[in-house]
Amino acid sequence: MPFDLAAQPWACVCLAALAVPVLLFAGGRRDMLAYLAAYFFVFGFGPVLSYLLGGTIYFGTNTALIGRAALGLLLAFAGVLAAGLLVRQRRDLADPRTVPTHRRLPLVPAVSAVLALYGLGVLAWGGPAFVAGTKLDRIAVAGPGHYDYLLLQMFASALYFVAHETSTGRFAYRLNLAVYVAYCLATGERDFVFVLFALVLHREMVLRRRLPRSVVWGAALLLGATALFGLRGGDAGGSAAGQILNQGSVLFVDTWVMTHVPSAEPYQHGASYLHALVNLVPGHPQPPLAQWLVDRYAPGSASGYGFSLTGEAYVNFGLAGIPVVFAGLTAVHRWLANRIDRAPGYAYASLLFTVAWMYGFRGESESLVKTCVYGVLFYGVIRLVSSKIAPGDEPGESDAGVGRVAACASS
Repeated sequence: MPFDLAAQPWACVCLAALAVPVLLFAGGRRDMLAYLAAYFFVFGFGPVLSYLLGGTIYFGTNTALIGRAALGLLLAFAGVLAAGLLVRQRRDLADPRTVPTHRRLPLVPAVSAVLALYGLGVLAWGGPAFVAGTKLDRIAVAGPGHYDYLLLQMFASALYFVAHETSTGRFAYRLNLAVYVAYCLATGERDFVFVLFALVLHREMVLRRRLPRSVVWGAALLLGATALFGLRGGDAGGSAAGQILNQGSVLFVDTWVMTHVPSAEPYQHGASYLHALVNLVPGHPQPPLAQWLVDRYAPGSASGYGFSLTGEAYVNFGLAGIPVVFAGLTAVHRWLANRIDRAPGYAYASLLFTVAWMYGFRGESESLVKTCVYGVLFYGVIRLVSSKIAPGDEPGESDAGVGRVAACASS
């Protein structure tokens, strides 16, 4: 009898786990993709491990198809590994903050300052209401601009390498990042974890240290914050380890999709990816896959279950589509990362795409595409309101230049 990986979830777990050391061996300890693969492993195979170890899993998961879902995740790792080995990360990347630029971006500190003031205002207005009630209660206290604010903060956080231009920009960026973290903690959101982890990975990629200690701290931050939110108001009947492993509903989504497609509905053959593009045009809304799932699994429910990139690939093309989609995402990630020292726009785009990919892993292509496209428009406005730098007044020397001008004036 031939070996059936779909019937051997432990084999899928072990084979997928090998992707991390293989990427580290091939690309070195500063290879961002290796640490992203570790993140995907925790959030993808975490529920599978919990089930295999006798722990609890997300309600409604079809346990009969856990092996097939594990195979789908393994194929995603195969796509990441194949593209990651084919397109290597450059080892000679320079720190974008040390590369001379030819334009000033005065809107960068202004945007950071406005977002910081808005966040501080919301926190001050809500006050004690942010320490009581459920997550939904605290989001209601934050007001109707909550999700728009989180999206703008994602864009602003990707300006890390650009904000170095002046001391004012650096200060405003750091202040806003601190307010963003405090805001997320107050509202029960964990978006900041993806942002901080992406920042750590990019910073480590361009610094030449013997031991990537910041990556270790970044991984600890990711797992620690995940544990914090997983245990917050957690299920009394579940162990701490079980709740940490059961972050998100990827396994539930994937097993449900494999139960429903193609037996009840045919493959979409790329329709959801087309809808993701169509939804960028105002006035042409197409229902997201997350709503499609709710309408079929729990019609009329006000709750949401999210979705998954692996589940979306399966809905469109079956198991064969999963490695292709993830190989494509990996190729885009590598292409952007390998160009961060060529222009500020690449440094911004690489950070933004990394955050969007991490965030979208438990969502769908619509959210990933919207984040990237709107993020590019956001940077386009900042780039549009810019000015050329005069020769001899490079960004890294702006503060020193001010001092020289003052000295000349006084003499």
